[in-house]
Amino acid sequence: MGEPAVNTTATTFALPKGFEDLAWLADWALPTERARHAKRVATPIEELQRVYDTLLPRIEGMIAHLDQFPVDALPPAEQNLMLLTLAFVEVSLSVELLHSPTVPDGFAPSRFEVHF
Repeated sequence: MGEPAVNTTATTFALPKGFEDLAWLADWALPTERARHAKRVATPIEELQRVYDTLLPRIEGMIAHLDQFPVDALPPAEQNLMLLTLAFVEVSLSVELLHSPTVPDGFAPSRFEVHF
């Protein structure tokens, strides 16, 4: 399965009906874990909290909506919604556990390299 084609232009960011109000989060709809991680560590905690506070009350509805589709055949709007759920997972670590965009007193993220 290749990376989904994602349209992250804020004015044309497609989302399913009922989720259009999340379009302002288009720049968080990143297609790779590495890209989402880089955005998290480069974003002030106040902005991470804003993203978290927006998505937390919606996440169950987002997942319920996505459960109606095969994950490997999501329509474009649902692909974008899926990427926002993954962004929530990334942001929640900083907000709920770390209280910081990075690991306090940890190594710089650039020092780690993951090989699969």
